[in-house]
Amino acid sequence: MKTFLNRHSLVIGLLLMFLYTWTIDLSNAGVLPFEVPFPIYITLGWGFIFASLLMTWLTLGKDKTVTLFKRFFRWRVGWRWFLAALLIEPVCIAAGVYLTAALTRTPPDFSAAMAHQIFGESANLLVFILPFFLVDLITNGEEMGWRGYVLPRLQANYSALTASLFLGVIWAFWHLPKYAANFNIAAFGWAVIHFLAFAIILTWLYNNTKGSLLVVAVCHAVSNTVGVFMPMANTASSENMGAYIFYVLFEVLAATVVTVVAGSARLSRTEEKQIQSFRSIQR
Repeated sequence: MKTFLNRHSLVIGLLLMFLYTWTIDLSNAGVLPFEVPFPIYITLGWGFIFASLLMTWLTLGKDKTVTLFKRFFRWRVGWRWFLAALLIEPVCIAAGVYLTAALTRTPPDFSAAMAHQIFGESANLLVFILPFFLVDLITNGEEMGWRGYVLPRLQANYSALTASLFLGVIWAFWHLPKYAANFNIAAFGWAVIHFLAFAIILTWLYNNTKGSLLVVAVCHAVSNTVGVFMPMANTASSENMGAYIFYVLFEVLAATVVTVVAGSARLSRTEEKQIQSFRSIQR
């Protein structure tokens, strides 16, 4: 059984992640004939952590499981990588919003930010930015699954760029339930491009920090936070998507620059790919 799990660890791990998180997401979207209780719903992001740690323990043992978990606390990576994680997505998002404003000659309407739907129309959004970021950082366990578990297994067989693109497709497919209530092919198409570009950027951060899940989780949480507090269209809708489209195009530009400068093989000039090999176990 252990040999079977090792040989198919990528597929089985993904199935567990999708089973746990999609059950909660589809229930919340009203697709499934039952409703998941709220205490379970708030663990949606942790489904990636549960599945990743469980599969690592079953296939590689306790020590590797502890090592994977500790990647969330790997902070000694150099200040420039945290700076990149904090700035790259906000710059792309802000550029998209303000380029749209310049082209339409209409100032950004911050009253249309998604944050007002969460905290109320009259809320002082500045008060909620840091708390939102921290909650997202703590509760969103996607990076344990995508970069901590899936990416090293893909990079064992493919270049960093190819592995990132494969992961970007999987990542985009995972978001389908979030579009279930109001699916629009154009909106989802731009979202796919976003996930492909963002996956490249996050692989670049991950490989260059020797597999720090903290750095990529910070980048992911910052992206989510700025996307909620900036006046950018909900990606599940095709209405007023100008700012989102330009944001994605700037993100593609950033991913292209990273690939050209760092190289497609490792997305790093100084560090090796973070990989997971099972050859010794399978023998």
